[in-house]
Amino acid sequence: MTQNHIHKLLPHTKQISSLFKSISNPHRFMILCLLAESEKNVSELMQEIGINQTAISNHLAKLRSEGLVDFTRYHRVLQYRILSPEITRLLLALQGIYCPVTEPAQAMEKI
Repeated sequence: MTQNHIHKLLPHTKQISSLFKSISNPHRFMILCLLAESEKNVSELMQEIGINQTAISNHLAKLRSEGLVDFTRYHRVLQYRILSPEITRLLLALQGIYCPVTEPAQAMEKI
């Protein structure tokens, strides 16, 4: 990272720090990873993550207050989604670091 990049990041350090604080909780991080795949409702998130509805709802409320997720109401069901494509790109970058594709055939499937 060059000095120029660092100076460009300086005005955004508070926002970046807040983002990393929000995703530092393993359950919130998993919620975001699941929402990066597709919209999900609370029941689907409960099933995937294995925590109760109150905990999921509290984590979603925190993510909403941070401006990371929102929902659309379909009758009585709330479908949650990630608001920003930048969050999805960050999650994909983390996936690439921690879960790299090692086989060329697997890499081609992702394209």
